[in-house]
Amino acid sequence: MDNTSRACLLFLSFVVATWCLYVTRDLITPFALAIFIWLIIDAFARWLDRLSPKFPYWAALIVAVLSVVAGIVGIIVIIADTAAGVIDQAPRYEKRLDEIFHWVGGLIGQDDLSISSVIERVNLPQKIQAGLAGFFSAIQGVLSNLMIIAIYVAFLFAAQSTFPKKMDDLFPELTKRSQAGKVFMRIRHSIEKYLGVQTIISLMQTVISYIIMAALGLENALFWALVIFVLNYIPIVGGLAAVVLPVMFGLVQFESLTPIIILTAGLFGAQFIIGNTIQPKMMGDSMNLSALVVVLSLTLWGALWGGVGAFLSAPLTVIIMIILAQFPTTRWIAVLLSADGQPDVDPNEKASKNATPSL
Repeated sequence: MDNTSRACLLFLSFVVATWCLYVTRDLITPFALAIFIWLIIDAFARWLDRLSPKFPYWAALIVAVLSVVAGIVGIIVIIADTAAGVIDQAPRYEKRLDEIFHWVGGLIGQDDLSISSVIERVNLPQKIQAGLAGFFSAIQGVLSNLMIIAIYVAFLFAAQSTFPKKMDDLFPELTKRSQAGKVFMRIRHSIEKYLGVQTIISLMQTVISYIIMAALGLENALFWALVIFVLNYIPIVGGLAAVVLPVMFGLVQFESLTPIIILTAGLFGAQFIIGNTIQPKMMGDSMNLSALVVVLSLTLWGALWGGVGAFLSAPLTVIIMIILAQFPTTRWIAVLLSADGQPDVDPNEKASKNATPSL
């Protein structure tokens, strides 16, 4: 087959695969989340198991599962408490918004601009009603997906012991089995390191941001800390949104610019310092994706799977890159996706090859 025919087939395959991922997103996204949650719980349990030989894996697994469940319950409680607080403070927020609109109206030459006039112009009551209906529908979908994801995770752990036997049956030849095992471990190592480092980085940024917000007296600081923690898993865009959203809320709460400026500088400084110093050293080249590919993958997966796709865009792209690198026909695509042109080499092997011999 000539290169033109091969390129056409690859392009058609990409279009069909993209279309299938979009059409089946409601079926695939819960299972994809379940796989990543399973990897997080299993990695956490194995880490606890390595801490002490007297701490068996099954006990570590119970601790890991309970930790994840407690985290989910805590998130739900924080969201419910924040919603109740916002409802109680709604009149004060409305008054502050009215002042902001009057100020903006004076700048643009519309002295009659107010929150009530804006509500009338954009027909806000009907939009709020439709938005609330969509919100409750989304909440119902999330709760139902949580049950489905929990079932998937349980069955993944139940089937975990059979994976080595299935690997032997799939690859009877020792050479191919060894190669498949290396590919699987490369994928698993990259995802586990990415999720582990992102969790630690998000915790650091969340704690620092919460201290800044609490010190300035920003209301619902715990909720915004939760928002910052979640958004930091989304590459590039998440860090920016984690700064903008609390600052926008601060504009409504604070009446002077001083706390808003301090809040903006503090949150942006935490994101900038950690994201440009600590995170690169901890992450290393485990993902091995170029910056342009990270942005493109965020756009593509976000368009296909929404928030779940944005959340999983980087690890999903790494999986695709490593798999494409195993076939001569598609290896060139994996090389373009990678940051250093070596998409199928484990970071530990690179470190050992590039290590400077000691004297």
